[in-house]
Amino acid sequence: MATLHNLKIRNFRGIQNFDQNFDNGLICIIGRGDSGKSTILEAINLALSSSWTTSFYDCDFYNCQTDNPIEIEATIINIPEKQLAKYGMFVRGVAANGNIIDDMESEEANDAMAALTIKLTVTKELEPAWTVITNREQEPIAITAADRAKMNVSSISDYTDRHFSLNKGNPLYTLFKLLGEDGADIDEGNVMLEILRETKTRIDNSIANKFDNVIQKVIETATQLGGNAEGIKASIDHRDISIKENKVCLHESEIPLRLKGKGARRLLSLAIQLSIANPSGIILIDEIEQGLEPDRVQHIVSILAKIMNSQIFLTTHSRNVIVELPCSNLFLMVKNAQSLLNIPSDLQGCVRSNPEALFMKRIIVCEGATEIGICRALDSNRQSANKISLACLGIGIVDGGGNNMVERSKGFDSLGVSTCILCDSDVDNINTVKNELRNIGISIFDCEKNKSIEQQLFADLSWEQIIQLVDYRIQIDGFDNQSVFQSIYSQKQPMPDFTEDWYKTESDELRTLLGNVSKKSDWYKRIDHGTIIGEAIFENFENLAADKKTKQMFEELSNWIDL
Repeated sequence: MATLHNLKIRNFRGIQNFDQNFDNGLICIIGRGDSGKSTILEAINLALSSSWTTSFYDCDFYNCQTDNPIEIEATIINIPEKQLAKYGMFVRGVAANGNIIDDMESEEANDAMAALTIKLTVTKELEPAWTVITNREQEPIAITAADRAKMNVSSISDYTDRHFSLNKGNPLYTLFKLLGEDGADIDEGNVMLEILRETKTRIDNSIANKFDNVIQKVIETATQLGGNAEGIKASIDHRDISIKENKVCLHESEIPLRLKGKGARRLLSLAIQLSIANPSGIILIDEIEQGLEPDRVQHIVSILAKIMNSQIFLTTHSRNVIVELPCSNLFLMVKNAQSLLNIPSDLQGCVRSNPEALFMKRIIVCEGATEIGICRALDSNRQSANKISLACLGIGIVDGGGNNMVERSKGFDSLGVSTCILCDSDVDNINTVKNELRNIGISIFDCEKNKSIEQQLFADLSWEQIIQLVDYRIQIDGFDNQSVFQSIYSQKQPMPDFTEDWYKTESDELRTLLGNVSKKSDWYKRIDHGTIIGEAIFENFENLAADKKTKQMFEELSNWIDL
């Protein structure tokens, strides 16, 4: 059955121009809510729709500009033989490199796959027209709804209740026909008639048992009156049986499936579609995670990814879906983009650890957990000051994975996502590539040379803030005041005498010791610890001296956020 090779969209809803080639298998389209993911699926569904009654409105046109017609072109390969023969004069070719060929007499066309391009056009009169087109000098020809239906496209959405009835044109009826004896076509006009005859016989037998005494009394009385009433029986009149295909639907026990929850309905609808699509077909699933538990949606996606003979398009906002798929199945849609971006395979590790980042307009790559926590505190501080949150701005915070942050930053930048880095300056092999990153447009907010974030903070913060950080360290992980003191002064011999307020008096020496041991012993290498550090930084940030690197680093980061 049919496979979508190329999709072109012009002036449809939020998409002005779009042109994308597709392969077989699973295509998972991700992106922010206003990027156009669902529009792509709806365009496929409409172009290959089996209905002539589809309604369009002014708001379906890009920016409501009805003078520019909606045009959706779907180029299909693996076309059913009957349709290929019927529209043979309009056959095009798809070369091995994906190019669409119109000169079918050329040498290039010898090894090309046969293709048809179906075009949906909607003008300001709001009347849709479906045609088969080429780029050769020939007039398009109309394609019937019945022929489009044979392309076998199905859509799983919130409106799938009809999938559970045996009405003609519905997926369940299609499956009924496919599973007919010997694969032969079933006489559609007789399907329900035979069912009704069998049903009438069973009902009549039940009625005869219930009304036997009544009938016998009528016969006796009629005989007394001189009439011949032999053979009279109680039965249902054929004209009173109004059961049609759309009255026959799937139930669980006595409950119609249409009354089940959204997730159960979508799952069963998908089961019907996959049964039809085997061995091939096109299935569209918008927001696959709706109504499903995280473990169930992961299970479903893992199964779909293994189906190679069907073409499955799905959209998602779920991290559970993204982490289940290899990058080869993931495609990013950015608002106003003219094609999809495939996620590079070398970003697989980052995608698994930071799936949310793929939905962001801009990204802050943090060297590690401490920096992530500080950024979260910065975001909270912004909101307390009535500034716009990072989420509202479409800015995500990503774990760079230490030394992996360089490649991860390059990967996000390659996707067209504005990227910056918050990091230390104590690793030589990272310091040497910072200028390279800046040259490709990645902003870097880092510490003074050879300093980690902990060393920088203990060098710059006010002593009141430092006391706050030491107090926090004393409180966590079962530490007490004396053990923290000993870890600090183990670097110095002879060790001074312990007193409860050993850290209450400011000194440059103690700043250095605190910075060194906090780095060496990973005092704050957790996101929650980093958040506490951030709260200490930003609580009195305006009082931090302007010449301090900590002040400059986070002011520059804040300016980047507000761009």
